[in-house]
Amino acid sequence: MREQIREFLQALDQQLHPFAAEKERLDLYHIGRSALAFHLGMSLPHGGTRDIDVVQFGHPLSPLNQKAVELFGKGTQNAQRLGLYLEMVYEALPPLPHGFRQRCTEVAGGWRIIRLWRLEPHDLAATKLKSFRSQDRVDLQFLCDAGLLQPEQLTRALELAFSWDMEKDGDPHRERAFANLAKVIDYLEGRSRTI
Repeated sequence: MREQIREFLQALDQQLHPFAAEKERLDLYHIGRSALAFHLGMSLPHGGTRDIDVVQFGHPLSPLNQKAVELFGKGTQNAQRLGLYLEMVYEALPPLPHGFRQRCTEVAGGWRIIRLWRLEPHDLAATKLKSFRSQDRVDLQFLCDAGLLQPEQLTRALELAFSWDMEKDGDPHRERAFANLAKVIDYLEGRSRTI
């Protein structure tokens, strides 16, 4: 999977080059399962993911972001050829912890146009606590088993993801995410065998 993602990023970088202004770069903040596979070596079953999720800031997309989706989005020739597609995810949807960009690490890759950013593990984990689908639970368990998560830091990341909502506000998304956080902490602290 890592090599497939690397090939995808290389093709994206090459095909965007003619559309980028001088010194223009496309920042890609990588989230989702493909981020776990590419940056942390998580093994995915065949067909474990088909999308490269990156964060979208604001609307509409910048011209370079739009061109990236036109060339590599779902259903494009590049996506069919490479077996992966680019998916822009609004930052508020997972949601992402406030200030996450300052905690990201730039990934070396020799690209001319794209700049790939790896999220700090607690910030990445926080993006999975609201939906908490079965694949999210597998991903969270991988992060726990790899020793990358600490209860206090994960709690703080989730608080930053809902920095505009307080417990008293009664937001059902926030309540669900914090209930799911409790399950992850139970696993981290040995009170549960699975998430």
